[in-house]
Amino acid sequence: MFDKLFHESLAYLPDLQVDTAHLALPSELVETMCLTDGVVVRLPFHLARMQAACQALGWRDVSEGLPELWAATSAQMPEDCRQGRTMARIVYGAEGIRSITFRSYAPRLVRSLRLVVADHVDYALKSTDRKVITECFDQRNGCDDVLMVRDHLLTDTSIANIALWHEQHNRWYTPARPLLRGTHRAALLRAGIIHEDTALTLDRLSEFSRIRLFNAMLTWGEIELPMVALLPPITH
Repeated sequence: MFDKLFHESLAYLPDLQVDTAHLALPSELVETMCLTDGVVVRLPFHLARMQAACQALGWRDVSEGLPELWAATSAQMPEDCRQGRTMARIVYGAEGIRSITFRSYAPRLVRSLRLVVADHVDYALKSTDRKVITECFDQRNGCDDVLMVRDHLLTDTSIANIALWHEQHNRWYTPARPLLRGTHRAALLRAGIIHEDTALTLDRLSEFSRIRLFNAMLTWGEIELPMVALLPPITH
């Protein structure tokens, strides 16, 4: 199974490649996958992102040990993770995969978003160190989550990529420069369901009527908010 999927994942490498020239290089990365009744959703996209990260950092290719480790750990999967929606968490570093864990998953309720200036945030690699994201999340001031704005451009929430609905164009637009190139995002772009926009600035919010949040664990359309659910930054 893995041989075929690794081969398929090569087609998606360009969608998930990262320029590390100006990044603080992490020592540990994590890949979060969704399992539905024990089957991994969009597995080739996850494999592509892991391979792209390893190539960018000069790390050992995680594909070398993944099939054996996956077989061993999934055999020990808790019973409550074998049905429904489950999160698989793969932690890896320069030497290879460090751990694979599973837990049942229920989405967090999100009904409001606080806009937060995040010009200093670089999270192009899915690091286990989320300090800068947490610092932004802590500025939500009564909202359920934040929508980070970097260099005047909309990016991501603390856990998800976003897409905005344009009624006149009859299209969903997603930031061309998100903080993290998500696997679900890559699949939606490939399918033509969402489209990149290079200039999603705050002063264009009035063009859109709805916003959707999505990541590896969330289905498309599972979290959708009206634009009035976006609240302005807190000024000090």
